[in-house]
Amino acid sequence: MKKPEHRWETRRFLAVPDPAAAPTWRLGTPWEHDVRAERLLLRGADGRTASATVGLDHQRVDGAATDDPDLTHAVMCWLVARGRRAIALHDDRDRPIAVRAFDVAELGDAVTGASRVITLAPSNAELVDALDAFDRVVACEDSSDTPAAVERCERLGPDLAPDLDRVAALEPALVVSSLTVPGMERIVTGLRARGVPQVVSAPRGVAEVIADLERLGAAIGVDAGPAVARMHAEVDALRADPPSVPARVYLEWWPRPMYAPGRACFSNELIALGGGVNVFGDRDGSSIEITADELLAADPDVCFVSWCGVAAHKLDPDSVGRRPGLDALRAVQEGRVFALDERFSGRPGPRMLEAARRIRAALTPA
Repeated sequence: MKKPEHRWETRRFLAVPDPAAAPTWRLGTPWEHDVRAERLLLRGADGRTASATVGLDHQRVDGAATDDPDLTHAVMCWLVARGRRAIALHDDRDRPIAVRAFDVAELGDAVTGASRVITLAPSNAELVDALDAFDRVVACEDSSDTPAAVERCERLGPDLAPDLDRVAALEPALVVSSLTVPGMERIVTGLRARGVPQVVSAPRGVAEVIADLERLGAAIGVDAGPAVARMHAEVDALRADPPSVPARVYLEWWPRPMYAPGRACFSNELIALGGGVNVFGDRDGSSIEITADELLAADPDVCFVSWCGVAAHKLDPDSVGRRPGLDALRAVQEGRVFALDERFSGRPGPRMLEAARRIRAALTPA
C-alpha cells in the first residue's frame, strides 16, 4: 500500500505538503530555526483551497480555512505526533484561533462500555490485553503480534496507513488510536472526519501509560486496577537499586538517517529506570534526526539499536561501527553496542518496562 501523502484530513480539507514551497521558505520567518515546520496546501472537497504553516511553536492558517470546525483538532494532532502539547494557532492577520496548552485525552471522544473495539497500534492491542478485554477486539493493524488472539482479528493495513474506510465500515464502538510518531495524525484526524469514536494515546512515560490504562478501562467498562498495580510494582522494583552514576546512553530508532528519542519521548524514562541517561534527552521533540558528528560529540558509554518495526533477530549492533567515522566511538571500541527488542522499547504500553530491565542488564555486566 502506498503511504498517504497528506498530513491530516478534516471534513472540509485535506492538508498536503505545498509543492510550490521553495527550499528556503523558512528564512526570515518565525519558523526559520524549526526543522519540523511545514508549509501545507489545504484542498477542499468543494474546490476551495487554503494554506497553512505549522511548526512546533507557531502555526498559521489563512482565512479561507478558519471556519473549519476540525482545524484546531488537526493542528493539535500534528503537534502531539511531534512531541508538543501546546498550540499557538493564528490566522493570516495574526489573530489568535487557539493559543493554549492541551491534553491528549481531549483529542478523542467520551465513550463508555464499548464492546466492539479496533486497535491501531501494537501498544494499543497490548493495553486492551492487559485489561483482560481482548475478546472485544475485532480488528487491528498489521504489525500487532501480542496477544496470540490477534491471529483471529481482521488486519487493516500498516500502522501508518490503515484502511480507515474499512475501519468505519466495521462500525466499532471504539477505536484505540495513537499519536506517538509523525504520520499518525492522518489516522486520528481521518477517524474524526468519518465520525468514528476513538481514544487517543500518546504517553511520554510510565505514569501516562497507567493513565491510558485507566482511561481505556473506563471506555471499555472494565476494572483497570490489576493492570495498574502490576505496572506500579514493576516500577518500584526497578527503582529499588539505582546505580550511583547513570551511564550515558544512545538509543537508535533508525540507522539511515539516524533517529533517536528526544526530550518528549517515553524512552527517556525507560533509560533512566534502566540506569542511564539519554544523551539526546535535551533535544526538542519526541523523535529527532542526528548526525554521525553529533553522536561522536555526545560520546555515549553504551549504544542500543532498537529499530522501529525490525524484528529482534534482524537487529545489527555491529552496523554502528561500520558507518563512516563511527568506528571511533568509545562504545564501539569497547564492545558496548547492544540490540534492544523494539517490541518493548518502542511500544509505550504495559510491556515497556521489560526494556528498562534489559537496559539494566546490559549496563550491569556479571
